[in-house]
Amino acid sequence: MRDIASKVACMYTVFSALLPIFCIIVIGAFLNVTNFFPRGVWEGLERLVYWVLLPSLLINKLGGTNLSQFDVVPMGSALAAAVLLIVASLAIIKFLCKINQTDYTSVLQGAIRQNSYIGLAAAGPLLGPEGEALAAVGIAAVIPLVNVISMWSLARISTGSAPSLTSTLKHLITSPIILACMIGISINISGYGVPFHLANLLDLVSKGALPLGLLAVGAGLNIRVVLDSPLLLLLSNALKLIAAPIIVSVLCNLLQVDPVAKGIAVLFAALPTSASSYVMSRQFNGNHKLMAAILTSQVLMAALTIPLIALTFLR
Repeated sequence: MRDIASKVACMYTVFSALLPIFCIIVIGAFLNVTNFFPRGVWEGLERLVYWVLLPSLLINKLGGTNLSQFDVVPMGSALAAAVLLIVASLAIIKFLCKINQTDYTSVLQGAIRQNSYIGLAAAGPLLGPEGEALAAVGIAAVIPLVNVISMWSLARISTGSAPSLTSTLKHLITSPIILACMIGISINISGYGVPFHLANLLDLVSKGALPLGLLAVGAGLNIRVVLDSPLLLLLSNALKLIAAPIIVSVLCNLLQVDPVAKGIAVLFAALPTSASSYVMSRQFNGNHKLMAAILTSQVLMAALTIPLIALTFLR
C-alpha cells in the first residue's frame, strides 16, 4: 500500500507540474485559431521572447546560481554525446533508406533540437529551485552544437557543401541565446555573480519569458500538416521523444552524474524540437512543411511522453 501511495503521489506531482505548461500551449493555439490577435502580434511576441526575455532569464540563471555543487560538466557531456550518437545513427539510416537531403534536414532537426521554453518551464516545478539553472546549463551545452549541425546539414541543400568557418561563427555569435549563455557562464566563472540591481532588472524582465514563449509555441502549431510524410515523422519523433532520453540516462549513469543534474539532462533530452527549426528550414530552403509536421506532432506527443519520462527517470 505504501508503494502504491508513493507512486500516486509521484504521478500527482508530475502532472501538477506539467499540466499548466500544456494548458498555456493550448491557450496559445486557441487564440491563434480564433484570430484573437493579428498574425503580426505573434511574430512580434516571438521576437520579444527570443531576443529579450529568454536571454535575460538565461543570464540571470547561469550567472546568479552556484553551479559548483552539481556535475554540470558530465551532464553537459552526456547531452552532447547523445546528440552526436543520434546524428551518427541518422546518417546511417539516411544512407540505408535513401532519404533525400531536403527531407533529412527536417528529420535531423526534429531529432536533435530542443524547445527551451517547455524545458525551463518544467524544470523548476519538477526538480526544485536549482532546476531552471541546470536547465540553462543544458541549453548552453547543446544549443551551439545543434545549431552548427543543423546549419551545416541545411547548407548542403543550396550549396552542396558545408558552410565556411566564418559563416558558422557569425551564425553562433549573432544568436541571442548563445550570447546570453556565454555572458551568464562568464559571470559565473568570474565568481562575482550578477550585480544586485542588474539581477533584479533581469528577473523582472524575464518573468514573462516562459508564459509568453509557451503561448507562442501553441500559436505555431499546425494540426493539418501532421499526417504528411508519416514514416519520416515517426522516425524523427521516435528518436527525439523516446531514444534520446534513454540514451542520456544511460550516459549519465556511466558518467555518475548526480540525481538532480541527471533528471534535468533526461528532461532536456525528452523535449520536443524547437520552433526555430521551422524558421531555419524555410531560410535554407529545406522541407519546411515536413518540419512543421514534426514540430506540431512532437509538441502534441510530448504531453504524453514527458510525464512518462518524468515518472520513469525523475524519481
